[in-house]
Amino acid sequence: MLIQSDSVLLASLALPFVASVIAGIIGKRFSRVAMIITSISFIPLFIYSSYLLILGKAYLIPLGALSRPIGMVYLISDGLSNAFGLAIALVGITLEIASYPYMKHRFHVLGLTEQFDVYYLLFTLCAAGMELLIYSYNLLLMYIALEVSLITPVILIYYYGYDTQGMTRRWIALLYFVYGMLASTLFLIGAVMVSLENGTMDLYTIKSISVIAWALMFIGLLIKLPSFGPHVWIPWVHGSHPTPVAALISGLVGLMAYVLARIYLVSPYFINMFRLPILVYAIVGGIIISLGVIRHSYHYKWLLAYSTAANSTYLLIGLALGPYGILGLTMHYISHLFGKTILFMTAASIIVYYEEFDMKKMGGLQTYMPSVGAAAVLGWMALSGILTLSMLAEFYLFLGLVNVILPSYPLWVFIGLASGLAIIFVLTGYYGFWALKQVFYGQSRGNYHKVSVDPKLVIPLYVLGLAAIILLFPPASAYLVHSVLISISMIMR
Repeated sequence: MLIQSDSVLLASLALPFVASVIAGIIGKRFSRVAMIITSISFIPLFIYSSYLLILGKAYLIPLGALSRPIGMVYLISDGLSNAFGLAIALVGITLEIASYPYMKHRFHVLGLTEQFDVYYLLFTLCAAGMELLIYSYNLLLMYIALEVSLITPVILIYYYGYDTQGMTRRWIALLYFVYGMLASTLFLIGAVMVSLENGTMDLYTIKSISVIAWALMFIGLLIKLPSFGPHVWIPWVHGSHPTPVAALISGLVGLMAYVLARIYLVSPYFINMFRLPILVYAIVGGIIISLGVIRHSYHYKWLLAYSTAANSTYLLIGLALGPYGILGLTMHYISHLFGKTILFMTAASIIVYYEEFDMKKMGGLQTYMPSVGAAAVLGWMALSGILTLSMLAEFYLFLGLVNVILPSYPLWVFIGLASGLAIIFVLTGYYGFWALKQVFYGQSRGNYHKVSVDPKLVIPLYVLGLAAIILLFPPASAYLVHSVLISISMIMR
């Protein structure tokens, strides 16, 4: 692969880190300025990653060499990294803006003076850490980015989160920290084993990964994905997070599939060896979690959290289905991130104006906040594969199933897996629009009044909804497909 310098990409990645520090200094006195600086800081990366995606080039950017067993530290720019990078950048831009009215309300409820210096410092650092994780091509750098994106939301829960279901926000912050550290530690142990086996943590140079090292990294990242079983932490954490942070973290958990895809492209044998058990586990788990989403209808944010866990199974399925599966994984991640950000921020609007979480007390909110209700329709469309990029993602997941499973396994295995995948798609649409009806349509079950919603809370949501639709159609989708598939063919060993 080509190795070259790229000062524009380096500067674009550095800007959010710099902006977070500036916001931490001036945020207390000049909160609006902090909001503007942090949101603007993601614009260069969004524009440049979009340009690189259209260009379709793949290359490594050297940052320097460290002694064995760490080796060269690279960033990677290719179709995969730029697709994920532009998605996080756009969400970063919108959430920095939408956070402002929400956090003003949250500080008031907590009886605190406005602490936008702390909030924007930590929130922007988390998003910047996610971008660093995406572009890292060294296992140690990936681990550092994982830790940055773990510690920052833990602190935000601890100080500004919610007590939920009888548990304090401080207990839930500790719960999230323990689960996150367990996952990161397993990943680190596996990475150290890889470095001892190969004399480097540089993914470009690594020749082989042992079964034990692969298994440790795989299990660690499954905990954070979160897959069926370990997913029990996610409703507590998403239910307790300040709501814009919950939206951002729904993107972070999906990045675990991205990291696994990066390792898979370097050493695919582990996934190939256990492909069928992984697919059965992911599909059965996805169906169970999807059926469980409605069970948690009493709490809007808990329902969205369970939906994140259910949609994470799409990513695990895509990981096991070869190049087309990884393309489907990428598309579903982007559409899910946009849709789930929209939905969490509709919950944020309901909290700001009505301080309500219980869906049993909602209903009919379209009448009282129509701009928020319309945004929620876009959010569930993005998750359900209706006229958004996730529609194309579902096609490529099925194409991966045909391309990988049909030639290698009996027909009944293919039919069973395809049926299970179709059931997950149907359940996603069902519980999505069921939830939409419960919250925004039908008879009102509470004492509500019509409100004029702050444009900063809703305009960013329409930007994300429009982006999910635009990416479905050429030329945007054509550039995305071409660039990702070319990158996979160049890297895959």
